[in-house]
Amino acid sequence: MKKILLFFLLILLTVPFQIICAQKNESKDYFRSPVNFPITMAGSFGEIRRNHFHSGIDIRTGGAEGKPVYAIADGYVSRVNISGTGFGKALYVSHPNGYTSLYAHLQRYAGPIAAWVKSRQYSKESFTMDAEVPPGELKVKKGDLIAYSGNSGASGGPHVHFEIRDSKTQEIVDPLDFGFVKPDNSLPGITSVSIYPQDNRALINFSDHQVTLPVAGNAGIYSIKRQDTVKVTGNVIFGIATSDAADGGLKTGVNVIQLSVDGITVFSQDINRFAFAETRYVNSILDYPAFVLNKRKIQRSYIAPNNKLGVYSDVKNRGIVNFSDSKPHKIKYVVKDAFGHSSQLIFWVKSHPPPNTGARPGNGSEAVYGSDQKFTYKNDNQFIRDNLKFEVPKEAVYEDFPFIYQESASVRGSYSPVHHLHNKLTPLNTWCNLTIRCVNLPPKLTSKALIVSVLAGDKFSTVGGKWENGWVTTRIRDFGNYTVTVDTEPPVIKPVNIFKNKNIRKQSSIRMIISDNLAGIDSYRGTLNSKWILMEYDAKTRSLVYAFDDHIKTGKNQFVLTVTDAVGNTARYEAALIR
Repeated sequence: MKKILLFFLLILLTVPFQIICAQKNESKDYFRSPVNFPITMAGSFGEIRRNHFHSGIDIRTGGAEGKPVYAIADGYVSRVNISGTGFGKALYVSHPNGYTSLYAHLQRYAGPIAAWVKSRQYSKESFTMDAEVPPGELKVKKGDLIAYSGNSGASGGPHVHFEIRDSKTQEIVDPLDFGFVKPDNSLPGITSVSIYPQDNRALINFSDHQVTLPVAGNAGIYSIKRQDTVKVTGNVIFGIATSDAADGGLKTGVNVIQLSVDGITVFSQDINRFAFAETRYVNSILDYPAFVLNKRKIQRSYIAPNNKLGVYSDVKNRGIVNFSDSKPHKIKYVVKDAFGHSSQLIFWVKSHPPPNTGARPGNGSEAVYGSDQKFTYKNDNQFIRDNLKFEVPKEAVYEDFPFIYQESASVRGSYSPVHHLHNKLTPLNTWCNLTIRCVNLPPKLTSKALIVSVLAGDKFSTVGGKWENGWVTTRIRDFGNYTVTVDTEPPVIKPVNIFKNKNIRKQSSIRMIISDNLAGIDSYRGTLNSKWILMEYDAKTRSLVYAFDDHIKTGKNQFVLTVTDAVGNTARYEAALIR
């Protein structure tokens, strides 16, 4: 009887594992490529970008638009998202195996999908859309032509942005795990290692400043260029600059970073899937000041108290390493790319006992930093002055810090003092409410008031906002310098290929350029003979394009375009066009 029970127990333990393996193998063979040419990549999964991880792979299209894009498996179109920014024209296809594929920066859609999209745009009288498609309404088969590659939205050049997501959790997973790209032969590269004092008693080479050391090596074996041992004491953290540029133009990135001290793993991260809600935590991984000031991508092996990324394992003391003895210690970094190729960096540090409390200038005193109050990630933070209300919700910052504030005189064109909110070298994770009192703002301009960021040379960059009872309120996601100004100028409309009473018989489109000096374009509306027409907007080129369809007729056509900015200023262009 015991043998029978043991037999069934082994079956129960073994079958799920076999099913999991079968599903994993099926997934690798389940999909085809989204394009009909060998994939090389301009961007890798998990690659560090400004304020986010890159959520897919960027497939090169030879610098050209209009390459066919195919459904990678049977399924149905589940979402269509169109914008002049972001992903531009994007298409989501849900598949029966539990995954959703995403194709973005498209030039145009194909077949029934194109007809469905255009019909909905005319029905809603809107180019932009974010529509959930009922299951089964737009079915696709594996290998169906669904779209053409483009450069729409916030794209830096023609390519296909391609993602695979877990349909249930909406987590993004690495497409390279599904066999879309053949393994390369290159090893990850390491360019430098950094060491940071973590508290007021820690020292690096007897200094309270961080050090960044260049490294050298080949065949995946690296060491610091200077062979002298680094002196450390107290609580320190480490960081590494690494990347993976593969052969054949393939760029795969580094997925795994592991740090060990004297053979014991103290930190490990593996970026092979993440949720969109987590993506801004990239700013907590980064040496953020180095990135802002010098565009250097140094990844710290440290988990801040409010870093909720789920990519870590084998982490001890959040990655903080304490050195207090008088011994040498072996530091080893191992980095791996998506194909498992690894490189390593080994160097030594020499520990010495920490100084007595108070040996370093400042001794942790907040007064030395000139702060007004301490911001904490655990609770809501409110900072209130006569002319300012600043609300930072809990978990908006990654760890506690002394908040610094200054107020300076107004600058030309502003209607409030300039409020200096901390500094640009500290990141914010979520939106914060900012309210500024107006000073000497004429009543007739209240509807035109908005908050702006004050840049070098007292130039303004709009943030937005709404006036109410003498105050302007908006949301911000970056520390910086802010004031109130007004925008009274209407947007600018420039025709590119038309003019009044032009004969357009030999052309196939109308192209316009629209811009605004400050508040930014809020909406536009184009009509032909008093009926709405589809004009596609691209923010990076500021262009509006109407491709001729059955809304244009033979003979005289009256074209009207109105453009409105974010504070209600409106511009209008009108022309009779002959066809």
